[in-house]
Amino acid sequence: MTTTTSARQAGTSDGQIGLTADQLALEQGVRALLTGPLGRPLVARAAADGPARGEALGPLHRLLGARGWLAPGWPQEYGGLGLGPVETAIVHRELVRNGVPDLLFVVSICYVGTCLLLAGNDAVNRTYLPSLAAGELTSCTLYSEPDTGSDLASLTSRAERVEGGYRLHGRKSYSQATEHAGYALVAARLADTGGSVGGSDSAGDAAPPAHTGITLFWVALGDPGVTVRPEPNLGEAPFSTVLLDGVFVPDDHVIGPPGEAWPLLNTALSIERTGFEAHLKMRHWLDAVGARAAALGLDREPWFAGASAVLDARVEAGGHLAWQMIGKQARRELDGAGAAIAKWYNTELGRPIARLALDVEAAAGAVVDAPAGPGADEQYRECPGLTLSAGTSEIMLYAVATGHLRVQIGDAPPLPLDDPDAAFRRRLRRFVGSAFAAETAAAGLGTSAGAPRTDPAAAWQALVRSGSVGLTLPPTAGGAGHGVVESLVVAEELGRALVRGPYLATVAVAEAAARDGTGGSGWPLALAVAGGTVTAAVAGEVTAAEPTSPEEAALVLDGGVLSGTVALVAHADVAEVLVAPAWTPAGPVLVAVRRDQPGVRLRHRDALGHEDLFAVAFERADVEPGGVLCEVGSATHAALVERLRLRQCGYLLGLSAQAFDLTLTRAKTRRQFGQPIAAFQHVSFRLAALAARLHAARVLVRARAVEHDAGRVPEPARGAAVLALVAQLARDVTAEGVQLHGAHGITRAAAIGRFYHRAAAETVVLGGPGAMRSAPAS
Repeated sequence: MTTTTSARQAGTSDGQIGLTADQLALEQGVRALLTGPLGRPLVARAAADGPARGEALGPLHRLLGARGWLAPGWPQEYGGLGLGPVETAIVHRELVRNGVPDLLFVVSICYVGTCLLLAGNDAVNRTYLPSLAAGELTSCTLYSEPDTGSDLASLTSRAERVEGGYRLHGRKSYSQATEHAGYALVAARLADTGGSVGGSDSAGDAAPPAHTGITLFWVALGDPGVTVRPEPNLGEAPFSTVLLDGVFVPDDHVIGPPGEAWPLLNTALSIERTGFEAHLKMRHWLDAVGARAAALGLDREPWFAGASAVLDARVEAGGHLAWQMIGKQARRELDGAGAAIAKWYNTELGRPIARLALDVEAAAGAVVDAPAGPGADEQYRECPGLTLSAGTSEIMLYAVATGHLRVQIGDAPPLPLDDPDAAFRRRLRRFVGSAFAAETAAAGLGTSAGAPRTDPAAAWQALVRSGSVGLTLPPTAGGAGHGVVESLVVAEELGRALVRGPYLATVAVAEAAARDGTGGSGWPLALAVAGGTVTAAVAGEVTAAEPTSPEEAALVLDGGVLSGTVALVAHADVAEVLVAPAWTPAGPVLVAVRRDQPGVRLRHRDALGHEDLFAVAFERADVEPGGVLCEVGSATHAALVERLRLRQCGYLLGLSAQAFDLTLTRAKTRRQFGQPIAAFQHVSFRLAALAARLHAARVLVRARAVEHDAGRVPEPARGAAVLALVAQLARDVTAEGVQLHGAHGITRAAAIGRFYHRAAAETVVLGGPGAMRSAPAS
């Protein structure tokens, strides 16, 4: 079984929103049709190489269209079922899952159909939409032009007014699905409006001067004056160059008000840019790579297992982003910045997946296609186009930089992205700011510079009084009974202020101790934690592979006596209880030992500036009755490790978010060549990419916490992969932060240096990114 397949069988939905019974029935119906006797032969032909691929798409689309399933979200009078964007997404996903090339569906139904529904007049819509929905007619878009690509500000195609309509002149390029299309949406500039040439696409509905006069036309590609020339490219689907030499377009084939297509195109592009098309492709590609590796016996190799696990987490994050955008469309909400993030994040995954596919083939000794699904060669040739279609990656980053980060407005904070925990987060931030005034000031969050640092014991009691420590513990133990999601926000806010202490470890240990309820041996420990009288520290080795012999084990428990040394224990000096895995003749267990027990020795380790990291030696230390928390590898141990990793992710995300905010503020105020460096496109794009990765990681980690609270504890490989992803992100954000701060960033006066230093330490306490990537193979 491949890493990606097994990971997804553990419960992830790649971000899918909850489906209704009718939506599930649609999903099952489309799947049954595509895999049944009617659809299977057509799918096989459509998935084959050569001319048969295109020839089979028409019958397959008509098969779906006859049931209203090709465009289920369209109104019934236009051939749909009157449903919504979610239903179209369901159809799309089933096409990709079953190996059907989806380009024609995306262009004809998703792109063109959306635009006509937004602005097409009654005559066009009633005449053509039913045929599109039935699969009897296909269409394409003709926007891009030679040399200028998709920059509509530089549009040169012109529309001359004549009696009864317009005549179009120009040359369109880089169009796809054109060889199958009967009609096209053509963007041209009205000849009498001029319009300056130059500039670039921008967010917002108002048409700048360079976009004056742009109009959309519904053009029959078989009419006189239209010439279509195929242009081969790197991918499977060829481009087409289309020459428009005076083709006549009647007045009733103008889409939207003449000269006012720019706002329409902005809206349509926001709808297109959910990232869903790319996400489906990335999931299909990664599954194909996993299947190929398994067939070659490479799926358990550490290099492949680690790389594919982290890519699986990234694909899952992209799925959450894409489904969020589809959910917003279903609620009739447009989110330009969120859509740009989703589109950029998903399309940028093509290259690393294709490279992994090439590595698999190289390890096999030859570059050959996989027996089923898109092979390495196809992926490698197609991935560049993903970052260009429907707006290049650079356009997406521009939209994020200006629409979310507002780099063009010096004193403006970023516009918020979706955060379902925003209210709770604000309350926690106020608490942290008041309880840890010195820490928040040092982190650039407050103004209480010079305040004394909070005493560790007083800091812990403040957390206890706030309810944060008992947040997830059962009410019978004095806790609030909430889930991991809420405690994740606590970890994030502590990370923002670089407030650490034993919170993450203590809560995880108390949760494990409370597993058997009031009659369990660990119940007194859970009560003590909830009451604020006990804290715990956990050895980083708790997340490592199970020792199979005493020689492999760092610790050995024999006859109730513990011996050995663990290397990485954060905050061991302030914790009353130390927790670590130990080998026993009956199997490895997790043991809890009091720090003041004879035979317990602590040695401070100044690893990467982490002032609270220790090596702990147990020299025949007694383990008290009830000191064995659980068996290593048990469900209780798995839950403890997953919760440790999730909250460590939360801490790192908070750390990264504050480091990013410091960097953005600095980039808006640090001036070079007479302007803020945030105004430089290269800098703003770097900031936008980090912001997108941060948002995706937060969405992914929260979704994993929701999954955990629902009782689905995933296999360790998934949690390790997510921690590896977030740890690498923390290192990248803080390193970029120091760089963009300039020389000031490496002075002691700059807060960013503290985040850079702490990121290094916090990304090793549970195993660094490299160790986490190799966890699937252990």
